[in-house]
Amino acid sequence: MDPMPTRPTPARTVVFVHAHPDDEAIFTGGTIAMLSRAGDRAVVVFTTSGELGRPPSGGDGRGTDGGLCDPVALRSHRRIEAERAGAILGVHEVVFLDHVDSGLGADSASRGAGAFVDVSPATVAAEIAAIARRVGACALVTYDEHGVYGHPDHIHVHLATMAAAALASVPTTYLATVDREYLHFVETHVVARADDAIPTIRRVGTPTVEVTTELDVRAVIDTKRSAIAAHHSQVGDDPSMGVTAFEEVYGFEWYVRIGPRGILDDLAERVRAADPHRTPRLAAPDRAYGERHGT
Repeated sequence: MDPMPTRPTPARTVVFVHAHPDDEAIFTGGTIAMLSRAGDRAVVVFTTSGELGRPPSGGDGRGTDGGLCDPVALRSHRRIEAERAGAILGVHEVVFLDHVDSGLGADSASRGAGAFVDVSPATVAAEIAAIARRVGACALVTYDEHGVYGHPDHIHVHLATMAAAALASVPTTYLATVDREYLHFVETHVVARADDAIPTIRRVGTPTVEVTTELDVRAVIDTKRSAIAAHHSQVGDDPSMGVTAFEEVYGFEWYVRIGPRGILDDLAERVRAADPHRTPRLAAPDRAYGERHGT
């Protein structure tokens, strides 16, 4: 069954703002693919090219892509991978802001010159807002306030995107996250492994009660897996990233909505209506997190 019935309204545009290539596929790839199938447009903005990404180790101890451990080479290669993944997902436009990947260093002394986290959020917000205005965005998508698992670049993207939403008067912003309680009972998500590299007292993701919008993307799970695989320099030969229950873990995408109900809520409802016998994993509340907390 086609999970996306004909949408009676004109095409709408959602701007997804991510820190590095592969984040878009891992956290929001199913959402992007389903928006595209429904006739809407997804614009993906990368604030950096991920030149400090860590290729998976090959048998000889080098990255699986050999010389791509060099930041200059990896930067170029990851941009190509992002374009390839975007084509798989049906992305309308890919935009690079060309800031410098900050890496995982927590202090300025351990970062390179011009690192993204050292750029004023207002500067980045103006760049994102200009894109949102140009494409007529009805919603923005970014990470939750903790960057899902605490990555400094993710947190900086969150701050800049929230400011951009105000600048561009975009009414609804969705914060991509993971439902930590659901994943606790299923299998480890890649963010749990990433969190090992970033010491934190906060668990990854968001409690179920704070998730406002859950999207069942199992209908496009093969497309999502292919988009992840396109980021070969980071995931190597295993796009499932060691997860046995891939569909159960990556077949759902979660958001905390700031502002009024919007396009992703509509999409989630249409998916449920198209297959009413496929019980949703979460009965999402009809109030945004900001509304519940008086913000």
